[in-house]
Amino acid sequence: MLYHWSIRYFAMLSITLLIASTAIIFLIYWDVRVKQRSGLEQMMQDIAVEAANRGGMLPEGAELGRLLDQLSRKNGVQDRSYVFIFDPDRRLTQQFPSFIPFEPGQLTRQWPEITKDQTQIRELRLDPDQTLYLAAFRPIGNDGEITGYAAYVVQRQTILLSTPLQHRVMRLSIVAIAFIIGWGILFVLTKRLLKPIQEAADAAKQIVAGNYHVDINDSHAEKEIYELMGSFKEMASRLEHLESLRNQLFLGVTHELKTPIASISGLIQAVKDGVVSDEEAKEFLEMGLKETNRLQKMVEDLLDFNRFAANTVTVTHQRVDLRAELQEMAMRWQQAQEKTNVHIKVETTSERIKWEVSTDPVRLEQIMINLFNNARDAMETGGTITVRLYAEPAQYCIEVQDTGEGIPAAEQNKVFESFYRGEKKRARVHGLGIGLSFSKLISRSLGGDLVLKSSSPKGTTFALTIPAIRSH
Repeated sequence: MLYHWSIRYFAMLSITLLIASTAIIFLIYWDVRVKQRSGLEQMMQDIAVEAANRGGMLPEGAELGRLLDQLSRKNGVQDRSYVFIFDPDRRLTQQFPSFIPFEPGQLTRQWPEITKDQTQIRELRLDPDQTLYLAAFRPIGNDGEITGYAAYVVQRQTILLSTPLQHRVMRLSIVAIAFIIGWGILFVLTKRLLKPIQEAADAAKQIVAGNYHVDINDSHAEKEIYELMGSFKEMASRLEHLESLRNQLFLGVTHELKTPIASISGLIQAVKDGVVSDEEAKEFLEMGLKETNRLQKMVEDLLDFNRFAANTVTVTHQRVDLRAELQEMAMRWQQAQEKTNVHIKVETTSERIKWEVSTDPVRLEQIMINLFNNARDAMETGGTITVRLYAEPAQYCIEVQDTGEGIPAAEQNKVFESFYRGEKKRARVHGLGIGLSFSKLISRSLGGDLVLKSSSPKGTTFALTIPAIRSH
């Protein structure tokens, strides 16, 4: 990853620097051209003034060379040049240097329109090689009268290239340094990005090996990295918790299945060995049958839970009167209770004529029976289970309230976790710890939900919502 990200960043940096360098070079050339054209205009003005002061001519020989060098330095025109002086009829009267690579007549044939005190600059091809020149023309005047013309000629490419190329090494050095610094910055940034990812990869290997106590640094300034490491720590914590639940499930299932099997085995062995009378043998067989039914019920609960968790159970909907169904469920449950001082009652908050819903009454009864059983187990010395039914705009709500000892605050956010059983419940009630999580799965398959509404030492209330039938 370090290699690929570095290459990618370096490619982006290279393209950016290339575009920036091209733009800078273009601006340099454009600036040089503008400045040198300006310098050329000023050079022509100075030459015209010198010629006017000398009667329409420039000095000869070495003196003219020194004058041109002086004016070139003053106006920033440092290129090889050719100077021509013409009379008012455009006849050549003076040129410098004596040898030039083109015919002066080429200038007169391409002569532009020139007015007083005006410099005209043209790009001309003057020699047989079609070399491009930059020629400046300006009239020479004295007391308002044009006494001649001056022409100043330089090669076009020279005037454009000479000054920028003087700084070629400097520019290339700057670009090279920028590339090196940019590569270094990108390498450091990529390495910084790689470090937390490597930490996560190492932690993942530890988790695969079964060690869920991973040490991950989540104090990163980058939001995405911070969220990634935080999520990874949360995942490791959840996996550790699930592993703990798996162990609890294994121990719980082993214990819960072992107890009825041991009871059944002991009862059958007693009958087989003839250590009990006929009446006692019949009673023992009845007890063994009850233990068998309990064992079968636990196995069925596990299978049903697995099917619901895998979303392989089809829920059938039919129209039912919710109040009537709840009253029948409560009555059947109450009749099945033996030697318990627990009473159940069903209340409605309004006298509605219809409490129709479209639901699966069998699955709904599974939820309610589980809630009733949990409420009964929470009231060791007896109490009252109150079932309240009330209507909301788009759904019905069923509350199941007991008068038991309540759920400890530390355990309230875990009651819907699969295979979780509280400390007190594990000590006195047999079970697998899937009742509430199973009921929540069923409620969601019915289009509603099951939540813990409240719990205190005075009792616990669970709330089940069922979608109402919308009238069209």
